[in-house]
Amino acid sequence: MAQVFRRNRQNDEPTESTDTAPEADTVTDESESVVVTPGLDGPYDISEAPEDNVVRIDFGSLKIPGVEGMNVNLEVDEQSDAVVAITIVLGEGGLQLQPFAAPRSGGFWEEVRAELGQGITTAGGAIDEVEGRFGIEIKATVPAVNEEGEHALQNVRFAGVDGQRWMLRGVFLGAAAVDERAAEVFEDIFAGCIIDRGAQPMAPGEMLPLQLPEDAVATPEDAEEGAEGEDRPPLDPFERGPEITEIR
Repeated sequence: MAQVFRRNRQNDEPTESTDTAPEADTVTDESESVVVTPGLDGPYDISEAPEDNVVRIDFGSLKIPGVEGMNVNLEVDEQSDAVVAITIVLGEGGLQLQPFAAPRSGGFWEEVRAELGQGITTAGGAIDEVEGRFGIEIKATVPAVNEEGEHALQNVRFAGVDGQRWMLRGVFLGAAAVDERAAEVFEDIFAGCIIDRGAQPMAPGEMLPLQLPEDAVATPEDAEEGAEGEDRPPLDPFERGPEITEIR
């Protein structure tokens, strides 16, 4: 299972949900009720992790099920060296994952969804709220830049799940955004994720810390040249000109 390391040159993604700074979510008595997205079989809080024998890649706060043949792109802020997103690529589809701190009262995905929709339409895109496997989702057409540097529109699909003081957001890309059958494996990956929120106080919308697996080793930056799938169009409409190195 190949994994790739991607450096992110842009910090102004229109999907970022941390533009506003709600009040800090402080640690309180655990006897208080926690509102989560009802009726879902995953993603899971670390306290409810299933004993399913699934091999997961451990990125600290986010543990992602492994699927044979998939690539894992880590998007890193060049100023802070912090991992800001993880993108799973398999075939012609992709799934970007970002775990956030969320209020104990729940409902954070609804709030983020409204801000996200407004940001997309302001940027010249179009949105449609639909009922999906994980509740209300956004299917959108967003402005992007293709490999020739030309402006284009790209289909994406946003899903979110509220957990125990966390919210996991997924962005389905490429074929996974438009083809239900192609999306199935990515939906299963999303549903199989385990989130370790930790007990530290964090403001709602602040990203949970992500880290490289201990056994990840970066190779030279030109390692991607000649790799299988190099002609695949970019799957992330919010990233331009990444540097890619292979991790074995």
